[in-house]
Amino acid sequence: MGVDRVRWGIVATGNISTSFTRDLKLLADQAVVTAVASRSQSNADRFAAEFGIEHAYDDYRRLIESGTVDALYIGTPHPQHYAVARAALQAGIAVLCEKPVTLTAKQARDLIAVATEHRTLFAEAMWMRTNPVIQALFKDLESGVIGEPLQVNADFAFYKPSLPTRLLDPALGGGSLMDGGIYPMTFTYMALGRPAEVKAVGALNEDGVDLNVAMAWRYDSGAVAALTCGLRSQNPWTASVSGPEGSLLLPHRFHHPEYYVRSTAAGQERIDVPAHGLGYHYEAAEVMRALRDGAVEVPSLPHAATIEILELLDETRRQIGVSYPGDDEYLGR
Repeated sequence: MGVDRVRWGIVATGNISTSFTRDLKLLADQAVVTAVASRSQSNADRFAAEFGIEHAYDDYRRLIESGTVDALYIGTPHPQHYAVARAALQAGIAVLCEKPVTLTAKQARDLIAVATEHRTLFAEAMWMRTNPVIQALFKDLESGVIGEPLQVNADFAFYKPSLPTRLLDPALGGGSLMDGGIYPMTFTYMALGRPAEVKAVGALNEDGVDLNVAMAWRYDSGAVAALTCGLRSQNPWTASVSGPEGSLLLPHRFHHPEYYVRSTAAGQERIDVPAHGLGYHYEAAEVMRALRDGAVEVPSLPHAATIEILELLDETRRQIGVSYPGDDEYLGR
């Protein structure tokens, strides 16, 4: 790909697509949004007018077939990711798809196979991985400042009197695991890798939606992790990794922090890391860098992690009894 700006298409016009598109303006020298698709033409037109987008469609297939984009950002509810991403990859359009990219690991493996077959870039939009504060913390961890990491605690739970409908709808992948639990799982995976053993318990509502989940992970190294997510309580919403020489802590709303805290024998130190924007442009920039390099994978958003975390989500759902439409096919039941 040459020096021209990457032409982005946006699928869905909700809050996260709005935030992503707003952040792309910070990369105006590299990126331009040329098309948007929504379930209704009026929503697409409204979004296009707000952001000065030339092409607006009422169907993602029309956007994909329009020839107006190089890369697609997918911000739909979880169950719709798979079909949109697959169609775009088959058309040779790079894909950055919101997490979780699919509801099952089997679907994610298929998308990665399609991306590889068509030599088209595919990435899960786990924006936390590209956050400068998160990256600084893990660089610190790798330096050995706290010794061997042996414990992780990570929590993503909050309460709102009125939740978005999709969070309580099994048909839309509702519940705390897919929206919230994926963050503690990703943080722990980044710190310790894939566990040897997973134990999970959960509290479900009458519709089978997980409202409160606790997970314990064990490692052959002797490390352990405690992970929680939920929709019923106002939690600390923090994450930490600890070793014999100290700990590294991410504060409240740890998935997009402004700083982290290093605690060692030398004392406690707040580490501020320069960051700007809403945080979505960091992942967009890394996708465009990989796209210009002709890559199928973004180094900071690795395919193996996407698959393995979805496998852990599959296993956790099995243990706590959460199912979605289509599970019988994808989970082999």
